[in-house]
Amino acid sequence: MIGVIGQSLPIAVGLLLAAMPMVMLSVVLVTKRPVRVSYAFIGGWVAGLIVVGAVVLAVADVIMLADEPTWWAGAVKLALGIVLVLMAVRKWYARPPSGVESTVPRWMTAAQTMTARRALGLGFLLAAANPKNLALVVAGAAVIADATARVLEQVVALVVFAVVASLGVAAPAVVRGVFADRADRALAVADEWMTRHHAAIMSAVLLILGIALIGNGIAGV
Repeated sequence: MIGVIGQSLPIAVGLLLAAMPMVMLSVVLVTKRPVRVSYAFIGGWVAGLIVVGAVVLAVADVIMLADEPTWWAGAVKLALGIVLVLMAVRKWYARPPSGVESTVPRWMTAAQTMTARRALGLGFLLAAANPKNLALVVAGAAVIADATARVLEQVVALVVFAVVASLGVAAPAVVRGVFADRADRALAVADEWMTRHHAAIMSAVLLILGIALIGNGIAGV
């Protein structure tokens, strides 16, 4: 069990770091909306990760039951690694020039008036449908499926994966819950820093994870 969880944790941590825009959105929700809206977004995010991961695990288990060779796991890692490297390169070259501030997406600006229901749905969609997040969740689930065929171990590992990958998104709500209004200044500083540097951070994280998955994929094919 520990070994299975350990193999998927690096990808979960990578997803945690790569989810900078979601952390920024979480900061906005925590500081601008009622607490329940922020919690709804976090719940939708975690649910999205678990649903996508569960689908991947179910497909993997069906393949294994059909006595297919296990080379598919290596092929999935290799393909996803290439995708992540391409995303990293694209993100790097699309970053704002030095001295130019990053633009905030419209959907993030709309978070200031978002309801709990919309926050729940947005959290789910950003976790399950965003290409970058989707690729990382599929990679994590593929690693879990390749590490064990026991359903209980897969479920536990997937839940741990989703929780670790969600720590960054949940952190602003936790900080606000513990420190109340005293956390507003720290959250504002964190939001500003992430807005300025998230392109470079995400590029580095995606590149490192992509190279690691390519290496693991080549070894497993």
